[in-house]
Amino acid sequence: MSNQPDPELVKIVSGHVLLGQLEPDELARVLAFSRTERFSAGQVIFRRGEPGQSMMTVISGRIKISVSSSEGKEAVLAILGRGEVLGEMSLLDGKERSADATAMEAGEALSIHRRDFIPFLERNPAICIRMLGIMSNRLRRTSGMVEDRSFLDLPGRLAKTLIDLGKAGGTETEDGLRVETHMSQRSFGAMLGASRETINKQLKAWQDEGLVLTGRGYVVLIDPKRLARNVGLDIGI
Repeated sequence: MSNQPDPELVKIVSGHVLLGQLEPDELARVLAFSRTERFSAGQVIFRRGEPGQSMMTVISGRIKISVSSSEGKEAVLAILGRGEVLGEMSLLDGKERSADATAMEAGEALSIHRRDFIPFLERNPAICIRMLGIMSNRLRRTSGMVEDRSFLDLPGRLAKTLIDLGKAGGTETEDGLRVETHMSQRSFGAMLGASRETINKQLKAWQDEGLVLTGRGYVVLIDPKRLARNVGLDIGI
């Protein structure tokens, strides 16, 4: 068995916000004690309250992070894609998972167990600083969602979410910026705190105004700046 890590995996991880900061020999050591996990669309990767002993990095596919109330209402906290991290809190403190993680589509993730990674962090204090940065960014994202829910109406929340998704992974087309949603209407509604009927009604109104084009699993933002102005957003695009 070769001790050399998979070149394709190294290429993916080299752009990682945390592992990408490592020297090649350090990265090889981390990959040596990591493992690749595959998941199918809709698979629950872990649930809130379960023991948490590992951190994962998305290699392919997208993972939904959410919490649910006792009445079954869901709030989507984040949609994570390639190179993004989940489970870092449990990796650091060894406590139970704070949210559910569900695969939105088939994919893979690199899993690193706490028993292996903590000693590595102790030998690499600079990586600890990067870990704090990741957790700070996650907290800022969550705070931003709470702020949006508190101060923006549905059109504002919907427009901001679509524009943010477009910035993160949209594709420029002849018609405009294509945003792949690839999530159920229920999940999209849970992210925005609105019913799918209300969201569809707003998208149809925008389509009638020439602001968007809608299709199965995607929305095209014909003019993101005009859409932002339409709902009174000032988000620097």
